[in-house]
Amino acid sequence: MDINVKKTKTLVINKSGHINCSIMVNGSVLEQVSPYKYLGRWITEDSKCELDIKSRIDMAKDSYWKQRIAKG
Repeated sequence: MDINVKKTKTLVINKSGHINCSIMVNGSVLEQVSPYKYLGRWITEDSKCELDIKSRIDMAKDSYWKQRIAKG
């Protein structure tokens, strides 16, 4: 199996906060990210879901106002 280093990212989940972690593949360090959207859900390094909930509330508000304006 080949790993595309340019498309591969890492996320370290830790309750106490940010931790730097260097993972190397074929001599290249993988990019560490936070937060990261995976399969439509926001994942953060502290494993809390506040960002995901806020994002979904914002999407619901946008949808509501678009329908309301369309019915006008």
